Amino acid sequence: MSHPAPRTIVCAGGGGVGKTTTSAAIALALARRGHRTLVVTVDPARRLASAMGVEVGENVMEARVEGGIEDKLFALMPEPRRSTRTFIDLLFEDEPEAKARMLENRVYLLLADAAAGMHEVVSLMLVAKAIEERRFDYLVVDTAPSRQGLDFVSYPGRLATLYEGRAVTWLGNLSGRPDTSDDGEVRDESGGLLAAGRKRIESLFGKLLNPRTLRDLAGLFAELAIVKDRFARLARVSEQLLVGPTTRYLLVAAPTGSAAADAQFLSRRLKRLGQHPTALVLNRADPSFPAWVDELPSEGMPAELTAALEVVRGDFATRVRAGDHLALSLKSDLPRTPAVRLPTLEARDPSRIVRTLADLLGPHLGLLAGA
Repeated sequence: MSHPAPRTIVCAGGGGVGKTTTSAAIALALARRGHRTLVVTVDPARRLASAMGVEVGENVMEARVEGGIEDKLFALMPEPRRSTRTFIDLLFEDEPEAKARMLENRVYLLLADAAAGMHEVVSLMLVAKAIEERRFDYLVVDTAPSRQGLDFVSYPGRLATLYEGRAVTWLGNLSGRPDTSDDGEVRDESGGLLAAGRKRIESLFGKLLNPRTLRDLAGLFAELAIVKDRFARLARVSEQLLVGPTTRYLLVAAPTGSAAADAQFLSRRLKRLGQHPTALVLNRADPSFPAWVDELPSEGMPAELTAALEVVRGDFATRVRAGDHLALSLKSDLPRTPAVRLPTLEARDPSRIVRTLADLLGPHLGLLAGA
């Protein structure tokens, strides 16, 4: 890598807790302090794009959520429906002939839209490529909104190990045989122990696959073998970003449904991955009444207005109790994990929520990002 690796902040949590907006707000708060920051989402939703004022695609774009942060804040949100094609374009960037063969491979076409975790892998590969080409001080990763949202953390290391081994090259070499007849008979005049071993493997596969599919499968691995070094390098960069010594994991929750249980589950998942949550971000967990509510007069107003104000006070009281309950339930399971409680924010424009949330999170950047 030509540039120092950025510090990584991974935001994880269940659905509907404001995780995407929180990721964008942390990135904006860092950019305001002069840090070149890249925020990326592996969540296939488009909320980050609208909040940051960028287009969905495989290119890093400068975010324009507000003025004064030019050349400091960037966003990346790959299109999930193009994940597999983007993956091929990225890997075979310098191998146009191999890329053309891959795109015509029947096995590739069959698996292209069915590979589990492909969107997460593509997002990480694009990030790895971006940080090789540009300098970033921070990387903020917005994960998918589910209990499986952290599964991708182990993908890069496992894939790199696979590609650094001999299996891909060995399987690809099967395509180098002179011919396989339509009736499944293997023809190989090279002789020798290796040829005999290859024949036995081909015979075994031939019992499960027809000859044409066997050729296509071997051809797919042959093309992948051409770019295996590039893939392994990008995968190792991604692995370092996700499990490096400066990586921080933030659990985002809100007093909705099973959000607390999701955060507890993700905390246990992090432990199995050898990581731990740096902090909790509790959205819509109002710590107290807004100041303007206490300043409202309680007497001398029409009965209708008094009744309306009581409804407002009751609503805020309910929010505070819900925030207290969320904080207490998580503290019992994560007693050593500090929490940042944030109020309920309402606005039609998602970028306005991002800006306001960045104002609130700015004083906590030392805890959340080590900034």
